[in-house]
Amino acid sequence: MRQWPIKILLVHPKAEFMKDRKLTIAADCALAVHKDIVEKFGSEPLVIGCPMLEDPKRVFEKLRLILRESEAEEIDIYTMEVPCCHAIHLMVEKANEERVEIGKEGIKLNKYIVRVSGNVEEYTGKVDKEMVSAEIKAHRGG
Repeated sequence: MRQWPIKILLVHPKAEFMKDRKLTIAADCALAVHKDIVEKFGSEPLVIGCPMLEDPKRVFEKLRLILRESEAEEIDIYTMEVPCCHAIHLMVEKANEERVEIGKEGIKLNKYIVRVSGNVEEYTGKVDKEMVSAEIKAHRGG
């Protein structure tokens, strides 16, 4: 493991490993489902979080600080396909917009969703039937 801690709420925005040119932000579950995200541990900073299990306001505030302090030129964002997980995309997008508003250059965001099957797709911002079905199964035990 290249760094510790990895949880969004525990990472210090000015930590040495956060000064890299590339950063990955992922949902906790995406880390467990998609092995390529795990492989990033050895090569670039990776932070993870969950908008369902952690206070979304605190997660957003920490992401805002991370993006303000970041020297990253590019961020990969991986979330699960369930609609509740899309909040991470929205939080990073908003934090990036605020970064621009304070006079810093915006960071290139590469956005992906990880299907429960393990397949990875570009994030479009649209919720499809598979996403709703995955959410129902996950949160209703179906």
